[in-house]
Amino acid sequence: MTIVPRGPMSFHFDLYLVLLPSLLNTMNQRFTYLVQSSSVSRHSAALSRPSFPIIPQSLCRSTCSTYSAGQRRCLSDLSRKQNLHPVATRSRIPHTSHLPHHNPIFKIAMSTSASALSPAEQAALIEQSKKAAAYQAVKEHLDSSFRHVGIGSGSTVVYVVEAIAALGADITGPMTFYPTGDQSRGLIEDANLRLATISQLPLSTRLDVCFDGADEVDEGLNLIKGGGACLFQEKIVATAAKKFVCVADYRKLSPRLGTNWKQGIPIEVLPLAAKRVLSELALLGSQKPRIRQGVPAKAGPVVTDNSMWLIDAPFAPLQLTSDASADGKDGVWSVDGLADRLIKIPGIVETGLFTGFNGFEAQEGRGGAQKPVAAYFGMADGTVEVRNA
Repeated sequence: MTIVPRGPMSFHFDLYLVLLPSLLNTMNQRFTYLVQSSSVSRHSAALSRPSFPIIPQSLCRSTCSTYSAGQRRCLSDLSRKQNLHPVATRSRIPHTSHLPHHNPIFKIAMSTSASALSPAEQAALIEQSKKAAAYQAVKEHLDSSFRHVGIGSGSTVVYVVEAIAALGADITGPMTFYPTGDQSRGLIEDANLRLATISQLPLSTRLDVCFDGADEVDEGLNLIKGGGACLFQEKIVATAAKKFVCVADYRKLSPRLGTNWKQGIPIEVLPLAAKRVLSELALLGSQKPRIRQGVPAKAGPVVTDNSMWLIDAPFAPLQLTSDASADGKDGVWSVDGLADRLIKIPGIVETGLFTGFNGFEAQEGRGGAQKPVAAYFGMADGTVEVRNA
């Protein structure tokens, strides 16, 4: 037998061999916990995983067969997710004022993709994203000198009103708030803010700002709105404002309208004309347009705040004017082209396409404003992405 001289390196190797069984036992218990535990999600557990002493790769390779195939998959899965980081696009603002860094939902989001979260975690992340965008938009676009403020409809607007109310009566007391429907009317009243209808606004006066959400926003800041059935009044309030600010979460970002929002363009119609409008929409290339139904909450069609019906009309993704001229051939339309064509159909009261000019352009005498001057998106990593006109 050959005797090999032993030095300091051999001592360290022996020490690893002594510690190895204990380390493997601890790691095995941890992996069993990750796989079997029903009270802690895999993502949460991954964030709180213990730190183990570093073992040389040669030892790791020689002992990897100790783990089951399931445990190796779990380790690979966790390692892969730890290396996922959101890709920053355009300018983002870290949001810290109202969403503390210790928020567990954002910690999870930083270590894994939003789509990999559990349904409960994803729902909480979306709500926190909406809140971040709302607070940032109010902070940057609601001046204490403003007196007339439009309040839109939808789930994100809940946080807009919350952010406004948090400013206190000293700032909000002199302001009057104009809703786009029954939901936002209730939000304004519950926040003890001064309420008025848009019909009470003098014709010589414009709203200083309007905050509202969207169902989808494209690269040109064109919008699809109306998922909440308030599109007609939303457009009236938006066009009455000096500037319209859109607030949404990361799911609403889209390269072209109709890419992510598959439900169709909401269109408010006279009930007696609904069937004829459906026929016209099909001729324009809409794919299975339909009257929106109220079930299970209500049998029959959805009735808007204006006693109208809604039609949801899916079209192929709408092109920007800068893409190419798209006049409906083969069912392909530009945003502006389709908006102009739809409003000419008898029986259509208004459409959920918000396009054309924004408030700054309208003030230059270029027409009524429908597009936002800025859109705020709460992102999955806790930042707020801002897109300006």
